[in-house]
Amino acid sequence: MSSLSKNLSELTTKQIYFFDLDGTIYLGDKLFEGVIDLIELLRAKGKNFYFLSNNSSISTNDYLKKLNNFNLNITRENLILSQHPTIDYLKKNKIKKIFLLGTQSLKQEFTQEDFELTEEDPEILVLAFDKELTYDRLVKATQFLLKDNLAYIATHLDNKCPTENSYIPDAGGIAALLYKATDRMPRVFGKPNKDMLLFKLEQLGIVPKDSVMVGDRLYTDIKMGKEAGVTTCCVLSGEITLEMIKNSEYKPDFIINGIWELLEEFNKI
Repeated sequence: MSSLSKNLSELTTKQIYFFDLDGTIYLGDKLFEGVIDLIELLRAKGKNFYFLSNNSSISTNDYLKKLNNFNLNITRENLILSQHPTIDYLKKNKIKKIFLLGTQSLKQEFTQEDFELTEEDPEILVLAFDKELTYDRLVKATQFLLKDNLAYIATHLDNKCPTENSYIPDAGGIAALLYKATDRMPRVFGKPNKDMLLFKLEQLGIVPKDSVMVGDRLYTDIKMGKEAGVTTCCVLSGEITLEMIKNSEYKPDFIINGIWELLEEFNKI
């Protein structure tokens, strides 16, 4: 299938490439065609690239293991994850005791960052993508939010997560369930918060127009890119369809079937 957007050559002129992971780089344990060659090409051309994900069910270390098992040979510096700005906020506000709705993988990361994970008298409730969630934990979270009016934040609020076998409920689904019980929604730190892109651009001294956000979700990836002022490219290998783009207020600058089309464009140079 040919590209859905003309003049893709503009995408090869950027200095920074931000890539979503789930649905863009891979689905489950399946790496999309062309990813390894594209990353090697970006390195050879001296381009900066970063992998972004809202999926906080996996710690930073486990993300590194997963991506390097695909032979991408990246370091922590190539990762921007929703737990990173969340952890930064907690540290800046000197918050230590946390009730965390998250996986064991994420709990290990929070413990390594010197937070105290507690079931009693927390200072805040942190909602992440908890694939190990139990009803008892939901009950406890509800009680904290209602009875104690506990401070409440979330790594992200994606509604669903793409997998090789369709979709599974994500952190946004858990938040929706808690909202029905408590009438409360959390403050969110992951995508579509534009600061996930802008802080890195500021660090590198790069203006937004010299970067591109490549992702598969309109309400996170594309919305964030638009609000940050970067070029946006939507792939159809994950959650989004052409019909959804047509009906959305978040229109990407480019639409491609998958990441392999970006590689094809670079190979034309």
